[in-house]
Amino acid sequence: MSERGDMGITQGECCLNVSKDSPFVEAVGAIDKFQAHLGWTRVVLEKDEEKQNFFQIEKDLGEVMSSLYTGGSWTNGEKRIEEIRNDTEEYKKRVEDLNSFLIPGESEVESRINICRTECREAERRVVTLKLDREEKEGLNFDGNILKYFNKLSSLLNFMWRSKLNKK
Repeated sequence: MSERGDMGITQGECCLNVSKDSPFVEAVGAIDKFQAHLGWTRVVLEKDEEKQNFFQIEKDLGEVMSSLYTGGSWTNGEKRIEEIRNDTEEYKKRVEDLNSFLIPGESEVESRINICRTECREAERRVVTLKLDREEKEGLNFDGNILKYFNKLSSLLNFMWRSKLNKK
């Protein structure tokens, strides 16, 4: 007996059957990969505050994926965007040179945070594609806070990474 998955179909956005290469599956797959890297990074973080921040981001991503799946709004979106903005300002203060090009690889922690930063940007690009795809289809909602969140989060991760390389 052949199942949907065997034919490249899965249940996806708004509980509709979608191709496994659809913008929805690509976006959720990128977010899932990013979430896995956050967990992998969290285990090597030394400060409890940073571990808690990463754990909260992992929880956020679960909520985001659920919102994308149902087509509903992300309840905590605005609150979390503001918290991410505040955290970014705090990390920005810890970075000496904001404009230099840096090469990762000074430590395991900063390298893992940098991987998270790049995974976040990839997830953001996939979410943009999903948003554009949903705009072309009637009846499929997209919460704009999700895209804002990834944009702000990639900035936070950039400053977190830079703070590990470039300490004041």
